[in-house]
Amino acid sequence: MSDLRLEIDGKVATLLIDRPQARNALATGTMRELDEALGSIHQTGASVLVIRGAGERAFCAGGDLKELEHMRSEEGAAEMARAMRTTLDRIPQLPIPVIAGLNGDAYGGGAELAVACDFRVAADHARIGFAHITLGLMPAWGASERLAALVGRGRALYMLLSGDIMSATKARKVGLVEAVCAAENFDEELRKLAQTIAAAPTAAVAGIKASVNAVRPHHNPELAGDTIAAFAKTWADPAHWDAVEKMERRRRDR
Repeated sequence: MSDLRLEIDGKVATLLIDRPQARNALATGTMRELDEALGSIHQTGASVLVIRGAGERAFCAGGDLKELEHMRSEEGAAEMARAMRTTLDRIPQLPIPVIAGLNGDAYGGGAELAVACDFRVAADHARIGFAHITLGLMPAWGASERLAALVGRGRALYMLLSGDIMSATKARKVGLVEAVCAAENFDEELRKLAQTIAAAPTAAVAGIKASVNAVRPHHNPELAGDTIAAFAKTWADPAHWDAVEKMERRRRDR
């Protein structure tokens, strides 16, 4: 893998998004690598999987718009969204717990990846936000229903429609993040938590995850079709690409 790194520490597997030049944003190749990694994680013998970004600045800045800007049709957008939603739906179906380690900021598609994981541990400087609306988009990878299940209908709508960027502390208060660690202790606290879970009997851990999923499923494939079609329309809409251009101009002018 060129965009991801897989590290094994005993029974803990850590999958790092390693694209510092793009704030760990997801290019199409990164998306394919993530799908392949999730599909083969059982071969590592891991009892826990941690997904995090490399470095300290970003967990994942979302989709890499520079790399994706050539894809402007509804058909291309729908194909990309369908593939990535299928990838993220692998996470709740894995028998092992998957922890999102928010070492830094999680925006847009990065926030979608974070909420697809079983729970989230954040460094205190990390921020998270579903900023799709600022680019004229809607989430396509399952975040709307996952977010509503985590924080409630009204709060989910507020987050998605305002594009609010929350601190880790605020995210914990609203139920979006389960634990916040001081930045200087983040790596060690995340490692200890993962190792503690990995030390528990595998059958018990798998049973707990399965029983919680039975009460509140963390993926809803029956909702995918309409969501993906609606996303594809927003992606191909000129308003989206106007917003992208304005964002790029602001970045250049800084």
